[in-house]
Amino acid sequence: MSGPRDTLFRTSDDGGSEVDSDLEELRDDIAKLDESVREFLTSHYGTEITRGNVRGGTKNRVARGPRKAAKPRGDITARLSKVNQAFLSGDYDQALDLATEVIRINAETHQAWTTLASIFRERGESRRALSAMVYAAHLRPKDVSGWLKCATFALEINENVHHADENLYTARLCYSASLRADPTHLGARLGKAAVCHRQGHLAAAITEYKFVLQRQPHDLELVRKLAEACLDSKNVSAAVPSAVQAYKQFFNLEMKSRPLVGGDDLWHDVGIFVDLFASLGQYGEAIFELKTRSRWLVGRPADHFWDRWQDDDREWDVDELRRLSAHHYFPSPVKSSLYGSALPHDLRFRLAIYRFKLGHESEALNHLDLLGWDDSNRKEFVKDYPFLTYDLASELARYDRQPLAIQYFQLLRESEGDSDPAVLLQLGRSHLALGKQSSAEECFLAAIEADQHSIDARIELANIYEKAREDEEALILAAEAMALREAGAQSASALMSDEAAKPDHGPVRRGRHRIYSSEEPAALASDSWQKSIVPRRYRPKRLAGPNRRLEDEQARVAKLTSQYEAVRDLKQQILGGRHDVVPVWMTLSKELVDDFRSLKRFYTWDKYLHFLGSKRRPYSTSADEEQVSELSEMYERLSRSGVAPQGDQSGRGLGFTALNGHRGISFDDWLDLFLDYAIGLALVHRREEAYQICKAAKDSTVFQSPEHCFSIHVAWTVCAIYTSDEERCVAIARHLMRDGALTDSYRMFALLSRLSQSPVAWYTSGPAQKFILRQIKATDASHLKQRTEETAVAANSAGLNLRVLAELLLES
Repeated sequence: MSGPRDTLFRTSDDGGSEVDSDLEELRDDIAKLDESVREFLTSHYGTEITRGNVRGGTKNRVARGPRKAAKPRGDITARLSKVNQAFLSGDYDQALDLATEVIRINAETHQAWTTLASIFRERGESRRALSAMVYAAHLRPKDVSGWLKCATFALEINENVHHADENLYTARLCYSASLRADPTHLGARLGKAAVCHRQGHLAAAITEYKFVLQRQPHDLELVRKLAEACLDSKNVSAAVPSAVQAYKQFFNLEMKSRPLVGGDDLWHDVGIFVDLFASLGQYGEAIFELKTRSRWLVGRPADHFWDRWQDDDREWDVDELRRLSAHHYFPSPVKSSLYGSALPHDLRFRLAIYRFKLGHESEALNHLDLLGWDDSNRKEFVKDYPFLTYDLASELARYDRQPLAIQYFQLLRESEGDSDPAVLLQLGRSHLALGKQSSAEECFLAAIEADQHSIDARIELANIYEKAREDEEALILAAEAMALREAGAQSASALMSDEAAKPDHGPVRRGRHRIYSSEEPAALASDSWQKSIVPRRYRPKRLAGPNRRLEDEQARVAKLTSQYEAVRDLKQQILGGRHDVVPVWMTLSKELVDDFRSLKRFYTWDKYLHFLGSKRRPYSTSADEEQVSELSEMYERLSRSGVAPQGDQSGRGLGFTALNGHRGISFDDWLDLFLDYAIGLALVHRREEAYQICKAAKDSTVFQSPEHCFSIHVAWTVCAIYTSDEERCVAIARHLMRDGALTDSYRMFALLSRLSQSPVAWYTSGPAQKFILRQIKATDASHLKQRTEETAVAANSAGLNLRVLAELLLES
């Protein structure tokens, strides 16, 4: 005999196992919900509620399957009536009290939970309402409508991103529960498919779409969703054939119902259909299907003789010149409008792209000539079809048609703005191919600004700077690119996981497709692996004319000066109690600090490379580096050219003593800005970032005076105290004792040991006490050298130090 589980596996098209796994997760959530119910009732009435109260008491034997709901007792019915009366009268507080009283008596009263959900919804407590609805649905697991209501409500809740993900998860579990109750419910399957699609679980979404399409092959919207999911899938070669088959089945049904001419509403779907073939690299098949389906849509389904002409697209020429040489073709004034001009522009663009892909350059250019567009037509098309424009421009650049490629890339840039790094990168390469170094530099800089993790833009820019003898900046760019590449290699698996889980929204991929090159997947996925790998910094245009460079520098100075004045003003407001301006102050402070840190002249080369994120020494070699690439070759070449100094130069005496500021701001003010920002980070518990800022100040060659070092360590200590880092507090205190043996630094050690709430053993342990005694001994030695007049003076000094030791032990 086949049980319900076997039935589920047969009817869910191999998707039952996933439903079961979702149900297991749902049961876990229900168990947690049981616990929350007990906590809720306990907090509401101040009495401990046992598991038996919530789940209907203990049992000696566990029955299989859900129990039939018992009819409520008379007192429960009366209480429910009072709940309804209070709810209808708008007294939600009383209704809540009465409903929770019913739940306390019998937590399996379904009506009490549904009413409780309604109360929470009226009070605007959406998450509590959803929890109550899920619990009510759990009490009637075979009620599909109950689960569907929960899923629908979970999707309707408007909350922040974190809760939105949780709501999607809840909705998916509810859809899975409804499928457990009724595996043939198509609405539940469509709902689950939509949720899985938004979550980025495309394989599960594709499975559900295919299941429904087996029963509704004529559903065009569903076919489009399947195609979108397949095109977005990571395994395109395995997923796309199912979408191709779905479209073929749909078109066959349409051609049977409308054999002579198709509807104009299907042109868009012809484009999606041929895109599926193109995604598999089957450009010849894409061209064949495009012309076949278009022939049917314009009303010439019987002209099969055109299928012989696969090497060119004369069938869709605007004039008759090449068509006249085709056998079985007879020109007719009536049918002339059913040929070249009848083909939509986006499909002609696709024909041009596919011909380029197949190496048919002349035929592709012929399609562009047939359009006969002016600038306004191009702009309108680029706005409507940016992805097609990008593909076409890339093919033109590949065939060394740079002027025409630049036209389309520039139109894309004007339409998209400087927000698309791939467009800027390709535009820069086209300018570079024409020898326009300055224009190429501007595009590559804009690409890096749009995507701080662009590796290719850095490599191209480094090549330009190396040829222009800007070796230092070229080496810095190479170091940044290597740091990004190293981080990407180490976190490739994490990136793939993040991209798979990333939710997607919007219409079919063709409409929302962002134009990124294949080498920059990080721009599409979560960039947590790249966070802080290469900090943002100001990059001047080095190939621009002197006047342009001077103007840019003056504008930069004016901007930073204005920002610094704003930071000072905001700081005064914060000190006056305006804590709402802290985020703005933090943002402006970060920009100023990052600008200072990005300047090579304020750091030694080793420290600057650490700031860039590169973990490689300029002269290090390894087995991996033997297989040199263009990037590693450039890095080694520039390193050996003398751009990067060997060793760790101290930076003292480099001429900064003659300077008293940067960008019109004194170095003392810069240090205050660093330390204020670090403490601000510590206050919001961003410990590592606060420490990085303190270390950046300590490493700078302009903050090496004893006064500066002391201020940095004091601020570092404050950050450690705010973030409860006991070890750091003790370490800094010991450092201060070592550097200030003749001061009251031992008091600082005792104070920090007490403020940091560290274990007493840290302060009274053998190593710590030995360290203190060594410091006292060093103090004794210094005193003995300075006071050699008489033994009595030395004895008094020793006595003083004994008192110091005694006081220190008492403080511990």
